[in-house]
Amino acid sequence: MDLYFLRHTTVAVDNDVCYGQTEIPVASSFLQEASDTMKLVPDKMHAVYFSSPTRRCIQLAEFISKRPAMQDDRLSDLNFGAWERKKWEEIDEEELQEWMHDVVFHSVPEGESYEQLILRVKDFFEDIITKNYKTVVISTHASVIRAILSYVLEIPYQRSFDMHIAFGSITKISTDGESVTVEYINRV
Repeated sequence: MDLYFLRHTTVAVDNDVCYGQTEIPVASSFLQEASDTMKLVPDKMHAVYFSSPTRRCIQLAEFISKRPAMQDDRLSDLNFGAWERKKWEEIDEEELQEWMHDVVFHSVPEGESYEQLILRVKDFFEDIITKNYKTVVISTHASVIRAILSYVLEIPYQRSFDMHIAFGSITKISTDGESVTVEYINRV
């Protein structure tokens, strides 16, 4: 089975805004970015499409597949809870420092920890590789792709933030049921 993890295209939001599961529109460059990403996706005739439930991921999946993708909450971005849509500078400094000191295990107020995201992403991955699919295309978020890579490569989760996952990029993972191979990361 070949799994193609696509990060959604560029979003129309300032870099100083905290967002995860918030609905954020795609940038005006969507059509060009999606077309570029589509060139990297394999033969669509044999692919099964999954997507995070956010519109920015669904749009990319449907642009590429020309049909509705199956949404799966386990592919959602980190839930930043009370911090969603706030500017980073507006977040309580003490809360922010606590979280940054232990970003893997510390939950944000009314949100989740990176560990919780990792657990649901691992659950999705372990579930999908038991299916009888040849090709799976997954439209999701950088945090989800980092979590999958950390899991299959056995990289400490704290180090996963060192991996750059570009907007519109593709990461390919293959499995034969016994072993898992990362074919490439962050192809654009």
